[in-house]
Amino acid sequence: MIDRQRITTLGITTVALASVGLALWMKPWASTSLTAPEPAVSVPGPEKEHGPLEISSKGHRVDVVFAVDTTGSMSGLIEGAKRTVWSIASHIREVDANADVHVGLVAYKDLGEVYVTKDFALSSDLDAMFAELSTYEASGGGDEPEDVDAALDDAVHKMAWRQDAKKMIFLVGDAPPASRGEVPTFDVSARDAATKGITINTIRCGTAENTKQVWQQIAALSNGEFSSIQQNGGVQQIATPFDDKMAELSRKIDATQVIYGDTATRGAYEGKMAAAAAAPAAAKADRAAYYAKPGKAGASRDSADVVASIASGAMSVDALDESKLPTSMHGKSKPEIAADISAKAKERQEAETELAKVAVQRAEYLKAHSKEAGDGFGVKVKGTVDRELAK
Repeated sequence: MIDRQRITTLGITTVALASVGLALWMKPWASTSLTAPEPAVSVPGPEKEHGPLEISSKGHRVDVVFAVDTTGSMSGLIEGAKRTVWSIASHIREVDANADVHVGLVAYKDLGEVYVTKDFALSSDLDAMFAELSTYEASGGGDEPEDVDAALDDAVHKMAWRQDAKKMIFLVGDAPPASRGEVPTFDVSARDAATKGITINTIRCGTAENTKQVWQQIAALSNGEFSSIQQNGGVQQIATPFDDKMAELSRKIDATQVIYGDTATRGAYEGKMAAAAAAPAAAKADRAAYYAKPGKAGASRDSADVVASIASGAMSVDALDESKLPTSMHGKSKPEIAADISAKAKERQEAETELAKVAVQRAEYLKAHSKEAGDGFGVKVKGTVDRELAK
């Protein structure tokens, strides 16, 4: 049997935190398993000695997995995906304000490369997803077939697809499958996807006719859609006069988060924030727009943040373990900690109120300039999402 190199990424592995990389690999951040259902969204709290305070996740479930060829010829598409993935996530919430969005990733190459597949489990932690995507670099390849079979096997059979969710895979690449025989072939996985209620939407980069034929077959077998884009992804990101303001307000909101946990938890959060800070202004604005949707006022952006749960009374300041608080709060009395958290909650509310107004202005600007977006990767995905969610 062929020995494959398969990598499961259950947390973030961003170069911004190379010094704590081992800790991040050892402490799953997005999910504990690719095959077990993801637990309810939770906020760490002292009410349970060995577990978090669980908060039920509500909304219409939407699970999306991007399976992307990361060989050398895909550099343009990968960079375009980094710039537009927040826009896609925000668009889902525009289509369905109650969408409970989980996103997963499968990067794939072929045998003999640094990896065959590298997976990021379906998760609601989109900051962790973006940090993982930010590490993707196009490299390797050389021969045309790539291991599409392995990519679809991981996406269809190993992701923790949620019951009753709208389930979509976007398979993006420029080369046909290289079937090795050690995993189900692409057509078997496509039929399995249809049985599971998962649509595989194929996006061909470039003009290869043999890729088109297989991509059309995969889409047809799984009740998905086939589309083609330019080899470089065709991404045309629209800059707006509101991007910088959105990014700054979002940064202020991030600064109000009080991360409660151990060193690995704090390191993971810092890595996600480093990736977000390194994103282009328009991507930062798209991230802000995602978090600015109605009904999310005062909410935590990270499951380790305790500001919202304390403000709501779900957690008690008196029960907090000082060692798990940020070092800036060490040595303070409980009343002082309560005052700090209350001040952060107020700052968050003020910034969110202003962000909501600017987000509306930016959305109107983008709508007026929508033709400038062209017909690239982000536009194709959004069009398919519209049709899938309308079903």
